[in-house]
Amino acid sequence: MKETPTQDQIFGMENAVDFKRTAFTDVPQPFIFAVIQKPTPEEALLEMHQSERAGAHAFELNLAWMLDEYRTAKALAPLFRRTTLPTVTTYRRYGREATDAVATAAPDDVKRMELQLQLVDVGCSGYDLELDTFDPQPRHDMSSPEGIAYAMNPESYPAEITEDSEAVEKQMRLIEETHARGGEVLASTHALTRLPIDKALWICKLAEERGADALKIVRFNAIMEDIVDTLATTVALRRQAEIPFVMMAMGECGKLARITSALMGSMLVHSKRDYWPGAFTDQPLIRDVKAAFESIDYKINQRAEEYWPEWLAQSEIDSSIDLKSLLNGQLT
Repeated sequence: MKETPTQDQIFGMENAVDFKRTAFTDVPQPFIFAVIQKPTPEEALLEMHQSERAGAHAFELNLAWMLDEYRTAKALAPLFRRTTLPTVTTYRRYGREATDAVATAAPDDVKRMELQLQLVDVGCSGYDLELDTFDPQPRHDMSSPEGIAYAMNPESYPAEITEDSEAVEKQMRLIEETHARGGEVLASTHALTRLPIDKALWICKLAEERGADALKIVRFNAIMEDIVDTLATTVALRRQAEIPFVMMAMGECGKLARITSALMGSMLVHSKRDYWPGAFTDQPLIRDVKAAFESIDYKINQRAEEYWPEWLAQSEIDSSIDLKSLLNGQLT
């Protein structure tokens, strides 16, 4: 006689789908990265669900926006259990928006990174690690004459990067620990200079050597010509980077490069579901990025090779097949 299944077998874990954390770098590229900036977990969760339905493929959860009492693994863990898309956290030293120069409530880098590592343990896919972590190299205030002069000069040393050996060693240990816990690390720098291509490639090499899973570079675009430089840097990284990368630019002339760079090799576009008074509107709306991805034929196929001198100079391709001999077993 066939046994009647128990209620646990019908409704319990035996029939449940095993939860598997989606790797941030496994999301098909380019993708829409919804920026979540809310003061409470409940509001953040609602924004995540609405952003997913609007077309987002992954989330950036900005911890600087959270009220102090919610910056704990216990308070934030439900966010990662109640969404299906990967989440990467950021926790800046600066204000709530990327353009702010004021300090957040985070007292030091150790506590900032400790919280983000704890969130990996409760389901977060990974976090953003500034390349000057453990040896802060503050950026200049872009509202000051000194900050503008710094940003305008391509020879300025990129902000948010350290070469201090002790700090670099700590970063590498932290990345190794993150990998051991099943998370990924997005190394980043808001360089905020008119960054030349060779410096961008150097930054990429730093991130790779430190063990990061992906890289984010933010340069400064002052004039329209800088958009061309941003796209050229994107192509150079596409050719030479060994890890996925995000290439973007700040400034009014940086807006155009946010979507176009993703069409040329940058892995994602930081996007918002909507705007509010005081919002950072350089980040495009999810619906606009979705429309661009769906409307533009940006995938380059092998037809491009037909215009190369090597293709035109090659001899006729020999694609003959002796199918009869193959079917008779005469070919090995």
